[in-house]
Amino acid sequence: MPPEAQSAEATEHPEVEAALPVPVLDAELRAELPTFEVFFKTFGFRRILGRVWGLLVLSDRPLSSKEIAVELAISQGATSTAVNELSEWGAITSAFDSTRHCHLHRAVGNTMSIVATVLRRREQVVFEQFKAGAERILSHVEKRHGKSDPRVLTLRSIISSCEIGEAMMQLILNAVGTALGDEASLLSKAVNRALRVGMSVPAKILSKKDTDPLEIEADEESTHG
Repeated sequence: MPPEAQSAEATEHPEVEAALPVPVLDAELRAELPTFEVFFKTFGFRRILGRVWGLLVLSDRPLSSKEIAVELAISQGATSTAVNELSEWGAITSAFDSTRHCHLHRAVGNTMSIVATVLRRREQVVFEQFKAGAERILSHVEKRHGKSDPRVLTLRSIISSCEIGEAMMQLILNAVGTALGDEASLLSKAVNRALRVGMSVPAKILSKKDTDPLEIEADEESTHG
């Protein structure tokens, strides 16, 4: 049951108010969740991952999978899948709470680690795969048509571009890792300042399509499909 419906039921039936879970986010923060969804979707991730991560970012405490499912009105299965994916991408951390006898999840404080993980596991892999494909094609063209074939120059250019892209990405990742480890570095100060400021894009500027709950539900259903 969505928090809004819970509040209405509690108002109409005061005797059940104590039995209803307390909403994790207030109305203003809840209205910002689509901001995270759209951001994640823009970079090729499912919207539900952005919604779960946004909840953990905005929550003032770590949450269990059950709390996440109740707060976002999604199934336990969809919650578990989202939590596992976010954990794999380094976006959240999970730890077992012996008092509550369950795992609690929280968003990572250093979001640069998420960027680094995404670059290593997705963009870098794309460069490697494209480069390997171009090398196979180049070998075939040279054997069948000779090194003077006009396609050879283009294929070699693709391979060189991929190598430059890989080198630049590795340089950036190494520089970021070193700078973030040095609290006196300009990059470390800038990142920490940005993290304090946080995200401030109001959800009200998003289009109805971006905030369509049916699309979120479709994401959830595809998880089980």
